[in-house]
Amino acid sequence: MPQGRSAAFLASAFPYDAKRDCFTCPAGKALTHRTLQNREHGVRIQVYQGPREACGSCALRSQCAPPEARPAWVRSISRLEEPATTVAFKAKMATEEAKQIYRQRSRLAEFPHAWIKERCGLRQFRRRGRLKASREATWAAQSYNLTRWFALRRRPTLTDAALAPP
Repeated sequence: MPQGRSAAFLASAFPYDAKRDCFTCPAGKALTHRTLQNREHGVRIQVYQGPREACGSCALRSQCAPPEARPAWVRSISRLEEPATTVAFKAKMATEEAKQIYRQRSRLAEFPHAWIKERCGLRQFRRRGRLKASREATWAAQSYNLTRWFALRRRPTLTDAALAPP
């Protein structure tokens, strides 16, 4: 189990009470809201922590705390809050229609991306800034398109084969 915890003491086993905005540990202690961490793209992480005196003297500490935990160790749980647009996008992508579209995308778009990474060496942009990076991406896409165009032009068609002398 993660960090030496038993299954009953994993974060997913702690019930969340939305009215009181707290988690309850299996020992019956409330883990209250301590801090908020703002991450990129509007993601927020709410951190909940147990009472210091209760965690220090808890009879179930050996099942909850990692084996190397210090005496002052306190149990904490993080709750991720995603923006409504992210939640809506994930729900949309879980539908069968979106999965079907994504399967088509993999056939059409994945090879050009792999080609650009390998042949153009574009694993990361060499320039900084949105304008310079978009120019670099445009040049890579144009080089792929030209390569494909030349390959298609070289391929003989049925009419070429019919007109060729025997």
